Amino acid sequence: MHFPQLAHICRGLAQARWPWVIAAQILAIHGLMTWAGGPQHVPQWYLALGLRREAVCDGALWQVFSYAWLHGSWLHVVTNALCVLVLGSRVEQILGSRGFLQTLAAGILGGAVGHLLLADGGSAAFPLVGMSGAGVALLLLITTLSPQARMFPLPVSGRSLGLGILSAELILALANPKLGLPGFTILGNALAAHGLHSWFAIGHACHVGGGATGYGFAKWILRPGPTLLSLRRDRNRREARDSHKVTDK
Repeated sequence: MHFPQLAHICRGLAQARWPWVIAAQILAIHGLMTWAGGPQHVPQWYLALGLRREAVCDGALWQVFSYAWLHGSWLHVVTNALCVLVLGSRVEQILGSRGFLQTLAAGILGGAVGHLLLADGGSAAFPLVGMSGAGVALLLLITTLSPQARMFPLPVSGRSLGLGILSAELILALANPKLGLPGFTILGNALAAHGLHSWFAIGHACHVGGGATGYGFAKWILRPGPTLLSLRRDRNRREARDSHKVTDK
């Protein structure tokens, strides 16, 4: 029963346009950075373009967008490129190229805001890089627009998957031991004690911001349209306003 869904995904990838462009760009940029030596040999690029709270407060506002185009490793960039391709092709099918690019840009900015508000902003923190905030935004937009659809290959509804991922990312973001939040620190220390400290090297706060942006954008798309009653009320107000203007003259 999953073969029709898989075939639909393949058709979407074949018809996609801008998701391929974005995926190719981030892969090419990472290839160039790797050729230059990576984060270890060209740290100035990551410090200048990666997202850091201290730098943004000092006026480096471009970092709220530029951070998404750098990545820390090939696994990181390939994972994000696949997310952009698979999820972005679906969004492009639903909303068109403009809707895909709007969601991508909103997810990048939303992820930056989430990171600046919720993540560890100490001077020793490594700059945030990666397109994953936009990827989560694409995912949450799809699951919110299609809440009852089964999300291949998982046997769960869109609503359950979207809200489950967003809730888990929020809990992990708040459980970072470096934040020292009461209650959540206990959970973070317990995870670190079981060898899961690497979980907190992931940009969970960025995922929360991107996911919340995608969810909000989908809700805005699904907002109720004008009803016949509201249109009649607007017409009556305009007619009453026009009649008052004629009377004053």
